[in-house]
Amino acid sequence: MKRLFNALCLIAAVNMFTSCQKENDKPTPANINGVWTFVSMDVNTVSSQEYNDGLGNEKSVTTSKYTTENNTGTVTIDASTMTSSNLSYSVNTTAKAQFYFNGVLENTTEAPFNFTSPASNGTSTYKTVSADSIYFEGGTVFMNDISQQTTPCGAKLSVDGNILYITATVAQSTSQVIAGIPIKMDVTATSKVKLQRQ
Repeated sequence: MKRLFNALCLIAAVNMFTSCQKENDKPTPANINGVWTFVSMDVNTVSSQEYNDGLGNEKSVTTSKYTTENNTGTVTIDASTMTSSNLSYSVNTTAKAQFYFNGVLENTTEAPFNFTSPASNGTSTYKTVSADSIYFEGGTVFMNDISQQTTPCGAKLSVDGNILYITATVAQSTSQVIAGIPIKMDVTATSKVKLQRQ
């Protein structure tokens, strides 16, 4: 069971990308309309999984930090839609995991995490929440059902000259039963997408 649990921990190291929300009655949107080149995405993740096998409490905490490579594609933004064209990137990093039994650190390990997102086209609608916040009701073009199912999420905006940053943090808890044992999973991820105006 420990081998299965350890494998699940490493696979789940990189799951979520975006979410933050803010409300405002009359938002004044940042000037983000136009065609943007996808430059990169910085991602930090912390994923924990925990279960009790009847002998004690097993828990793992897996972390990863990376900047995407081999970035391609464009994103066209209008007042309510982001449309991606030929969007692709690769990940070449190491996931680090710590394993605990009844709260005591038992082992640490590292494993390579390599991933290539195939080139894709997609469309996401969004709502302006405030001058520096937007909300995607159906997920973003940057996730595209690759590392997880697309989910509603929010993002903070920052414009610096011809550079647009879309930054967000998400925290999610889920659970599933594997081999009859309930496993609790918690994921926190922060991402920062960098786009350059064409």
